[in-house]
Amino acid sequence: MEPTYWNDHGKYQTAADALSKLIPTEGPVLNPADSPALEKFRQASNCYYDVYNNGLCNRAKEFRRVFGFGGMLIPRSDFKDAAAIAKLDAAMDAIVAAAAVEQGVTVRS
Repeated sequence: MEPTYWNDHGKYQTAADALSKLIPTEGPVLNPADSPALEKFRQASNCYYDVYNNGLCNRAKEFRRVFGFGGMLIPRSDFKDAAAIAKLDAAMDAIVAAAAVEQGVTVRS
């Protein structure tokens, strides 16, 4: 399997792990208007989880809004479409990087 956030080997995994600690266990981040990139990271993390854990059964519409493209190809291909997975992780890289900059979290690959 390629290095992905799903297998804890995303490009900016250390930053993603640090950002995850800033996310509440339920609901939006505190003051989402003041932390829009962190809120987007929260939403993207939920959608990313839904792709791999539930085949995107619960968050397909939200996924398209957050990532800007549909994600159904990934579970439909039995997680073997490397190009689709790479596209998802590249989008996640950008979301993690933006949230890390916003929150003052170090980003390194």
